[in-house]
Amino acid sequence: MPSPSSIGHLNLILGLSVLSAVVCAQDQPSISGVIETYGVANSNIRGGSQQMSWAEFRARVSHNWSVTWSGYDAGSHSGYDESYARYELDNWSIRAGRLRTSFGFSDWSELFYNGFNHKPLIREMNIVGKTRLDRDDAGAEFTVNSGALQLQASAVQTQLTRAQVGASGIDHGTLTAQYGIGPFILGAEALWATDWTQKVYGANIRYTIPHWIFKGEYFEGVGPTGASGSYIDATYRLPSHLRTEIVARTERVRSPRWDSDIQLETIGIRHIFNRFLSANVNYGWGKDLGYSFYATSANVSGWTGQLLFQVQF
Repeated sequence: MPSPSSIGHLNLILGLSVLSAVVCAQDQPSISGVIETYGVANSNIRGGSQQMSWAEFRARVSHNWSVTWSGYDAGSHSGYDESYARYELDNWSIRAGRLRTSFGFSDWSELFYNGFNHKPLIREMNIVGKTRLDRDDAGAEFTVNSGALQLQASAVQTQLTRAQVGASGIDHGTLTAQYGIGPFILGAEALWATDWTQKVYGANIRYTIPHWIFKGEYFEGVGPTGASGSYIDATYRLPSHLRTEIVARTERVRSPRWDSDIQLETIGIRHIFNRFLSANVNYGWGKDLGYSFYATSANVSGWTGQLLFQVQF
């Protein structure tokens, strides 16, 4: 039987869907979005199951103002993903509310639309203290673009409840930079606690040529139980009319709490059947994966499959 929170979440999605159908008929404001359902299977369990549903709604209120809301329902728990307002003018913008603070390859599309059935391990652990990289924050983020250079700075609260939107206090700041040069995009980022007891430094790279995309990240946590780690992804798009990709990832994670490093290798294939349906099949193997709760719970070793049903409007 669905939980009350699940029913409430689904009713909210349905209500926003009806609202979007009405508003989209107008020129201003306008609403767009996506609703997704993820089904998973792996070699450690029999059959498959629904992993999660996720929805995002974006409203363009005026030329300068927009708002975004997203949320998830994972059966046993649900909550907000992002809920923020954005103001844009010329080459700069600011957004405030609940958000995935820009820090390397941190947004939803980078983490879920890539052919892999798990997120990078270094992003799913407490890299320093109780701070992990894949999280929602509450606060404000400023972005400015100048030619091939993009700079972003934020002041945020990092430990939130599932439905918290506004910050009750600021405990971290971030600064990121990305620069595009030819087929390369190079990035660097820093996160620090306001009392300077914890810091995270990172670097990322993306290299794109016909049929190929390579990207990777490295992070170093400085402070209590500071960990470090990296991963590199390779994606090859088959040169045909079929929308099929071959993917591979190598990962390493190190922590002073462990006797040795976590190592994980993953290969897989992604096929996009149409604009509604896509599927991934992965095979992973590694060393000392038991040190990572996420690696164990996500069943990253052996065979895994994922089916994504998506409706955009």
